[in-house]
Amino acid sequence: MKYENIKKVIESCHLNFLIGSGASKPFLDTLTDIEKSLDNLHKKSGLSAEQNDASVLKLIEVSIKQYYFKKCIARNVELLTDNNEKNETLSTYKDLLQSIQTILEKRHTNIISKQVNIFTTNMDIFLDVALEDLGYSINDGFSGRMNPKFGTENFHNIINKVSSHYEYQSTVPLFNLFKLHGSLNWKLNKENETIYFDGKLNTVKKISTIQFDEGQLIECFGEDGKAIDLSEVYSNADEKNNLEALVGKLDSFLSTYDELIMVNPNKDKFEETTLKYSYYELLRMYSNNLERENSVLLVSGFSFADEHICKITTRVAKSNPTLLILIFAYDDIGEQEIKKRLGTASNIIYLPREKGDFSLSTVNQFYLGKLANELISPSKEKADKKEEKEEKDGQ
Repeated sequence: MKYENIKKVIESCHLNFLIGSGASKPFLDTLTDIEKSLDNLHKKSGLSAEQNDASVLKLIEVSIKQYYFKKCIARNVELLTDNNEKNETLSTYKDLLQSIQTILEKRHTNIISKQVNIFTTNMDIFLDVALEDLGYSINDGFSGRMNPKFGTENFHNIINKVSSHYEYQSTVPLFNLFKLHGSLNWKLNKENETIYFDGKLNTVKKISTIQFDEGQLIECFGEDGKAIDLSEVYSNADEKNNLEALVGKLDSFLSTYDELIMVNPNKDKFEETTLKYSYYELLRMYSNNLERENSVLLVSGFSFADEHICKITTRVAKSNPTLLILIFAYDDIGEQEIKKRLGTASNIIYLPREKGDFSLSTVNQFYLGKLANELISPSKEKADKKEEKEEKDGQ
């Protein structure tokens, strides 16, 4: 599919994005084999009947989750500071969002609303921070000011701007941000079963205070991020001295870690009823938006390893012939993995990587950013001609 055709689609369709963890590299790592490790631990895959000590299994669980926390979660706190000018990953997100904002403002259609749906499985706060810094209108499902509360009904809101002189109304471009796997800035009040906004990432900070000395935890992954055989990990953990003295700290870590309102990287997903309801409601909204006539879904940094999202996407692709899915697979290996999971339906397009691998930056540079600049150019040219005419009239 050529750029000119993609340009026409983006200008005339309901815009949807699906962004995965690959978009937040290199600032944050991707999951690698963390999901596999937690699943194997939950099922005790490869363990003998004798390898069943609860303390040892707990040490392994903490070791895996602490590894995940350090690789994919802890550094989010750095995004709360004012010193993000040199953060290349954040700059990439901002460049993408600026392009989308321009497209929503300038594209030549009054039929399609000035909204974009950004679906992401990322729990990080890159999109939240980027939208806040840019001053764009965001709908993330929260309502209220003093103690914002989450509700999926809030995603049906729109924002209008009214002229002070003529009461003329115009729709403001709106970014609907769907955190499909929860978020680090969510917190759950179990008493009233309500999700609230945690803008300071207090839970993340709290987990960071629980430190382990060198050698107290177990190596569960190799240097390449691949999982070490669980039986071998258990044997190494079983040889630890003073494991009983460490149990209190292990319990403290797990109880605090469980306060994070997110889908853990395993197939069990949410256990809390409230979270499970919100999770499936968000998936339903993902499905509903793809089922709309003349919709386009642009996918970046996402491998479709999530079974629920993969099944929904393949089902809607078959049932909605007006839906177009554009896959920006990072490299050839990534593309082959997605094709195995998602298939090759006629409305699923895998974009060719003619100028290097597809990162979020290259997607913006060669497609969205390019289109945004083209939409700005006619307006600039028109303004320049008007200014030139006024100068001549003045003479």
